[in-house]
Amino acid sequence: MSEAAPNVIRTAGVMHSAMWNVIGRLAPVAVTLLVIPSLIALLGTARWGIMTIALTLVGSFGIFDLGLGRALTRAIAEDIAHGREHESADLALTGMLTLGGLGVLAAFVSAGLTGLYVDHGLRISSGLRIETRDAIWILCATAPLVLVNAALWGVISAFHQFRAANLINIPINIFYYVGPLLALHLWNSLCAVMLALAACRFAMTIGYTVIALRVMPSLRRARAHFSLLAPLWKIGGWMTASNITYPILSYCDRFLIGAMVPAAAIAYYTTPLDVIGRFSIVTLAITGSAFPSFARSFRVDEANTRDIFTHSALTIAGILFPVCFATAMLSKPLLTLWLGAGFAAHGAMIASLLCCGVLLSGLDSLAAGLLDAIGRPDLNAKFSMVELILYLPLLALQLHLFGLVGAATAWVLRCTLDCVLRMEIAGHCYTPVAPAVRRLRRLVFLVLVFFGAVFIPRGIVAGFGLAATGICLFALIFWGMILDSKDRTQLVSRVGIFLRR
Repeated sequence: MSEAAPNVIRTAGVMHSAMWNVIGRLAPVAVTLLVIPSLIALLGTARWGIMTIALTLVGSFGIFDLGLGRALTRAIAEDIAHGREHESADLALTGMLTLGGLGVLAAFVSAGLTGLYVDHGLRISSGLRIETRDAIWILCATAPLVLVNAALWGVISAFHQFRAANLINIPINIFYYVGPLLALHLWNSLCAVMLALAACRFAMTIGYTVIALRVMPSLRRARAHFSLLAPLWKIGGWMTASNITYPILSYCDRFLIGAMVPAAAIAYYTTPLDVIGRFSIVTLAITGSAFPSFARSFRVDEANTRDIFTHSALTIAGILFPVCFATAMLSKPLLTLWLGAGFAAHGAMIASLLCCGVLLSGLDSLAAGLLDAIGRPDLNAKFSMVELILYLPLLALQLHLFGLVGAATAWVLRCTLDCVLRMEIAGHCYTPVAPAVRRLRRLVFLVLVFFGAVFIPRGIVAGFGLAATGICLFALIFWGMILDSKDRTQLVSRVGIFLRR
């Protein structure tokens, strides 16, 4: 245990890495908010709705990962914890080549299914079908880059090189929206948009490769040995099941909406979801840095693993609640200011509901990451399979009965059950975090009680009043009932350090 201790990442290191992950994702948000209205104006509501669905295709490429990306990160992180980072180079190269090959397979499969989906799965005019099909084919061609980038990110995150990675991500993520806007001025077509996005993926591959070679110099001399992947298949196999079901759970609402409502109405759901989903910047930042830290320390330092889990969960809730609650209470005036009164009339309640789901899904992601890190991805996979069987009919029924608001309600219900049940599973399987799980039960109940206010009719003045009152009450209860004395002392100390700096 003492040999591994120097290579264990402590809570402060996790939070420092998380800060860079937040910066990397938050910096482009302001540009994105400014650019989206112009993109909608140039594309039109129907083509914008199609574009948001096409972009979900990038996430669905993760199905072809076969669990190797996350398993690779875990294996490299464990090797680093035990001082064997030089032995990981061959494994890293093998993983990259394997995922690149799977990306080629993903490109051909996705391209083959594109025509069927465009012709029979989308309710769009015949004039848009050829343009939509060509645009999605361009996006399909980026699948190898997406999966290779996932492997490269696995190497980078195992070494906790989040600062360097995010200094590359910031300009690329800005161009992810500015690029399509510039391209549309040259060629008013969805194909121009997808070509700009493909250029972003290629630039990211180059940047990640440079960082990976710097942090792991032995990668230059590495050789591919596919037998090295054998120990990863057991874990990776269950992660494969998760990688198949999780994207379906995450994106099936959009595809089902695309099949059941006109294309112009899709944007009333996908646009709030896209923007509010960016609140998970905090979640992704913290869980992204916590996962390799869990993998390093769960065997050699249970106390450190418990502290990382506890502080990560409390930080996610403490940061996201005021942002999500204020947005939920002010969704209608904010959407009116941004996209107009007509859009706000259709999307305000949807946005309010989605805010609650984003917060709870953040805590769920942390628990899922812990289960993967301790070698129990089978539990995540089995849970997701059962959930998928229950969620799809519920989503279809809610969408049929209550429209887009019904779809948003079903999504929030799924996020709530995810959070509650997966936290309980994590506490049962890794008992050092059980005390944190008991505290988080109270936290989830508190969040649900406060978000009941989304059903209160309110104007802009009442919205501001509810937002301010709710945030203040939550802060008092969070301080007195959720945090313990050690948490309060550390929080005061860190705030003091921040203010002095």
